[in-house]
Amino acid sequence: MDNKTKAMLASYGRSFLAAVTTAFLIAGGDIFALDGDSFKAILAAGISAVLPVALRAANPNDPAFGKVADAITASAVKKLTEPTKKAATRKKATK
Repeated sequence: MDNKTKAMLASYGRSFLAAVTTAFLIAGGDIFALDGDSFKAILAAGISAVLPVALRAANPNDPAFGKVADAITASAVKKLTEPTKKAATRKKATK
């Protein structure tokens, strides 16, 4: 699995977990008191949270997950791996 896919799945997971946790706490936060309707509402909140991330992945021009992301990542890696020029060192003045 490449880094782009891992980042996308991590984003899905964070969004889903945040929405489900929030909905669970709003529903009362009691795991044993969950009924079918509460479970459906919590699951719907999680799915709703993942939709914006899925839309980003579907957009080919998205800088994080779209087709442009590969070019941006390659450019950044190239710049990071290029050897840097040494900074000029100053000589201490003698008295």
